[in-house]
Amino acid sequence: MSYAIIACRTLEDELNLAMRETGCGCPVIWVESDYHLDPNLLRSKLQLEIDNLKDIESVLFAYGCCGNGLVGLKATTAGLIIPRTEDCISMVLGRPGEKFERQKQVYFLTRGWMEGSKSILAEYSHAMERYGEKRTKRIFELMLKHYRYFMLIDTGAYKLEDCFDKAEELAKNTDLELIMAKGDIWFLKKLLTGPYNDDFCLIPKGGTVNIGHFGLARPVPSNQTGAG
Repeated sequence: MSYAIIACRTLEDELNLAMRETGCGCPVIWVESDYHLDPNLLRSKLQLEIDNLKDIESVLFAYGCCGNGLVGLKATTAGLIIPRTEDCISMVLGRPGEKFERQKQVYFLTRGWMEGSKSILAEYSHAMERYGEKRTKRIFELMLKHYRYFMLIDTGAYKLEDCFDKAEELAKNTDLELIMAKGDIWFLKKLLTGPYNDDFCLIPKGGTVNIGHFGLARPVPSNQTGAG
């Protein structure tokens, strides 16, 4: 069976590692993380990529529901295989056979989520340049009022020292505590190899993704990490 992968750029480190470890040589279409800011724009971009595919039997998505950005996608050119998760956090923090429980008051970070042009790190730098330190601190106090922690996830796909200092500085500047967590890429490896069981939404060619495919009965709020 011929596959193609459509993946969020924020998962580039983790997906590339999963591909190396599984020997997967499928072509990857990378989508910039900026599209997560608007679920409608994300849906339109993903649909365009689906529509442009040729001679592919199935499309693997390195995305979850992502603020309903994948709800409404049409399997126009191939069947779709989508992780049955709210967003990509579940794909790098969950454990095999365990339901991922989202921790409250935690803003999740990886190197990929920190490097995007619209990441919280980029937005903080932009605000500092435009408004100065005092006003920026007030803006981010409001933005992060429901958070107590930044969690830097060690997925094993990059060197922590490449981003630890930046995460620590961001936490200091926003008066949040930086904590660490051990992640994993097992879900991404399963996406590449199967089996495609209840962990995935399977949309046959000609079908349309709906919220029920994710086991959800109501809209999913957009992920506050800025990624899917």
